[in-house]
Amino acid sequence: MKYYLGLDLSTQQLKCTLINETHTVVFEDAVNFGRDLPKYNTENGAVLHGNDIVTSPPLMWVEAMDMLLSRLAKTPYISDIMAISGAGQQHGTVYWKDMQLLQELDPTRTLTDQLNNAFSIAQSPIWQDSSTTKQCRDLEASVGGPEELARLTGSKAYERFSGNQIAKIYQDKKQQYNDTECISLVSSFMATLLLGKLAPMDAADASGTNMMDIRTHQWIDHLLEQCGGPDLRHKLRLEPEEEVHPLAAINRYYVERYGMNSGCQIMPFTGDNSSTQVAMNLQLGDCVVSLGTSDTVLMSLKEAEPTTESHLMAHPTDKSAYMGMLCYKNGSLTRQHFRDIYADGNWDVFNDLLNAAPMTSRYMGFYYWMQEIIPFAKGIYRFDQGRLLDGDFIVCDNANAKVAGVNIRCMIESQFLSMRVRLERMMGGANSSGNQSPTLKRILATGGASANLCLLQILSNVFGVSIYKNQEGSNSASLGGALLAKYGTLSKTTTFDDMVKQHQRSNSEPELICQPDLTATSHYTSLLGEYSRLEDLAVHQFSLSH
Repeated sequence: MKYYLGLDLSTQQLKCTLINETHTVVFEDAVNFGRDLPKYNTENGAVLHGNDIVTSPPLMWVEAMDMLLSRLAKTPYISDIMAISGAGQQHGTVYWKDMQLLQELDPTRTLTDQLNNAFSIAQSPIWQDSSTTKQCRDLEASVGGPEELARLTGSKAYERFSGNQIAKIYQDKKQQYNDTECISLVSSFMATLLLGKLAPMDAADASGTNMMDIRTHQWIDHLLEQCGGPDLRHKLRLEPEEEVHPLAAINRYYVERYGMNSGCQIMPFTGDNSSTQVAMNLQLGDCVVSLGTSDTVLMSLKEAEPTTESHLMAHPTDKSAYMGMLCYKNGSLTRQHFRDIYADGNWDVFNDLLNAAPMTSRYMGFYYWMQEIIPFAKGIYRFDQGRLLDGDFIVCDNANAKVAGVNIRCMIESQFLSMRVRLERMMGGANSSGNQSPTLKRILATGGASANLCLLQILSNVFGVSIYKNQEGSNSASLGGALLAKYGTLSKTTTFDDMVKQHQRSNSEPELICQPDLTATSHYTSLLGEYSRLEDLAVHQFSLSH
């Protein structure tokens, strides 16, 4: 039997999914950074420094790889793994000081021991970092504004995008930048570890740098120089990779230390959102809503025009197509934060309060616990009949539970209404009857919070479409990596869709989870204009205070 391994280096853990030739998941495991590697002192996998600076130590990721491969080596599958691919949290950057260390790996020692001094930056900026506003405005100004940057790269400048992270280090940490030999994304960092040499960034993940031409998938010289000066092209070295194909066989270190197959091929690694799209195998009319640490909305698009409030990225398996994406920083961590405030940290209490509260009508709220991406705002903004409140809702005297329920419902509904408003704009707007675009047929839900059926029912009601979930495998990004690993061995002779169809089983079809209450959908449709108006007021209020 041949096996294919997918890895996912997410914010909070390093996960793996192993599939066989018929795409059945045979093994899954994860290293949780907080639980398994507490010595790195991260909070949910990240280090919060203040002033919107958020990082993770790349050495922690290296040690997680040591730990995960040690576990995998105890399985009967290790020597029959034919290919490896995977995903990394999008936008994080890794700064290599000494690539020579990778070429001299000693199989008697751990990666952690040998790569302790491999990085010029000990704390890698990750997607939660929003401290690069100045660099964003400078990058946009260098090409004539946010609209032009979006036209060139697929997105306006975003604080978390890799080019802006690089620009800040180039400006503020000049010596460490000069000491940097090569720069990786989190995804290509993992491929680099396994190859023992620098791996290219794949085009889908490189779309999240603000430096790649969204149509040609090549670096744009002017943007490289703006972000990292004349040396950045050399530090990146390789153009983005737009094909899924073998880069090289796995480094001998893993063969000798862990018993990996010497012929195991390493494929390009992609971003976690792209890999999730691969795992879901989106069809026309499908939309993925991933409810994770951050919330994301994904759609496959054959033709698209970039906007300044969404992302247009290269497609992970079709170089002539695009992936449309919305990304929200206030996802599961924010829901957990307000669960702790309003529901004593208990999800059952949270759901009871949510279900007991009426649908948004009189009350509306925006809960940007962390600096939000869409829209750019931070803070809590509550409205009563369209009037911005100074404090909490006043529902009735001595009814804290009801106040808690209204806050919880307003938070969940505002998150999903934002998705609907932006998705309709991305897809060309609402139709003449005012309902959602008729091309949206179903939503495929994934991510940790997709286990909460109360949330999924509200999501279904807001959009007016049914919600489905994959029946097999709980880790979409690592499953997508496993499928990419196999596809890389076949990409010269077949398409990704044909590969998936060849081994489609009855239990591989997504499972219907819930259907919309169309009366509720009609109610939410009537609120879209007011929602947008109040959101604009919240953003304006934020801008006044900053």
